[in-house]
Amino acid sequence: MGDKIKKALALGLVSVFTLGACNQTSETESSGEVGTTSTDEKVTIRIGTWEGGDGQKMQEEIAAAYMADNSNVEIIVESVPDNYGTKLLTQIAGGDAPDIFQIGDGDVSMFQSRGALENLTPYMEGDNGLNMDDFFGEVLEVGNIDGNYYTMPKDYSTFAIYYNKDLFDSAGVDYPTSDWTWEEFYDIAQQLTITEDGETTQWGTRLPGASNRDILPLIYAYGGDIIAPEGDTVLGYMDSDETTQALTFFDEMIRSGVAPTSTQTEALQGSDLFLSEKVAMSPTGIWPTQSYIDEGMNFGVVEVPGGDSGQFSTIYYAGYGIYSNSDIKDEAWDYLKYLSTEGQKTFAEHALSAYVPAAEEAGQTEDPYRGVFVKSVDMIKMFPERLNPAFNSTAGARFNEVLSEIVGTGNKGNLDIAELLDNAAENGQSEMETEMEQ
Repeated sequence: MGDKIKKALALGLVSVFTLGACNQTSETESSGEVGTTSTDEKVTIRIGTWEGGDGQKMQEEIAAAYMADNSNVEIIVESVPDNYGTKLLTQIAGGDAPDIFQIGDGDVSMFQSRGALENLTPYMEGDNGLNMDDFFGEVLEVGNIDGNYYTMPKDYSTFAIYYNKDLFDSAGVDYPTSDWTWEEFYDIAQQLTITEDGETTQWGTRLPGASNRDILPLIYAYGGDIIAPEGDTVLGYMDSDETTQALTFFDEMIRSGVAPTSTQTEALQGSDLFLSEKVAMSPTGIWPTQSYIDEGMNFGVVEVPGGDSGQFSTIYYAGYGIYSNSDIKDEAWDYLKYLSTEGQKTFAEHALSAYVPAAEEAGQTEDPYRGVFVKSVDMIKMFPERLNPAFNSTAGARFNEVLSEIVGTGNKGNLDIAELLDNAAENGQSEMETEMEQ
């Protein structure tokens, strides 16, 4: 799962179309037992995906294997690499969406709140159900809203820190350990930043940009948050003392010069600064691991640092849901179950799998690089977009504006972080409430 797919995981599809054809509550409609196929007639199952190329081929390979054992089923993978979200919302509004469609993590609550997703819990617990213990529970929870599951995971990534062992060795700095803190991270970044004749030739780290998902581990470590656990308010969370302290620390790291500014990054033409050894550490997800291995880099991966309130990671997730107005929900579930179990053996060749047997068979749990991301599953704390379908376009946008102020090249240390967060929380709360009322 590459950077483009990472961006696709949060499609930001709130309020583009009115989903008039969707029921506000999704009830199972079938002629037989929930989650069991009940006909020998030819059935066509449509699968919607934003993936093309190798991703599409993998899905077609899994479909072919299923059809080989189910001669009455035809599976059509409908690949829409461009404007996938717009087309999907149009199909839903017209009552003609794929029976199963791929969903980015930031859109699960949006689709569920508009009744576009079938409640999968009766299927998961039915005669044709799943053994929930076969999955990493924290990853499954992305699809759990108010005690019911609406999506199953396709693949995921947690957040961790890559570090260049050669650059650490050259500086005589010890490698980070799994129980390190953000203050230790900052100290190491300072030691690994090299300036010659007033020009930085090597930065200690790359830092997150204007992305709330990437900055969450730092905020959580300080005891802060962006939204209430119930998802109903950002007041008292986004503007809390703890969140303010976390972003003040983030601002200090930005201004210290341990990481390249956005202008410096752009001047390097968007190259991978970790791969080119311009930075010694890089906080990110699983995506670049294989390219670093292929390039023969001498690198390690370690868990995200922690703080007084604990050690937290975040999650990026792609899943599948069943269209609530599908006429073949039982058959769709049978194939979704296959995608979530046997199909995972194919997906696990290229991405992290939440299906434990597939992850273990692929060696992910013991891999010296990928294993850190798997272990970090236990550190996941849910992200704001999952808790409120209006967050992204309202309070989330206001919060990202604060991050943009911090990472902007014009910042000379004169920002009033508390005031910025107060305004973001107040305006974001008002906008979020207005959107939720519509």
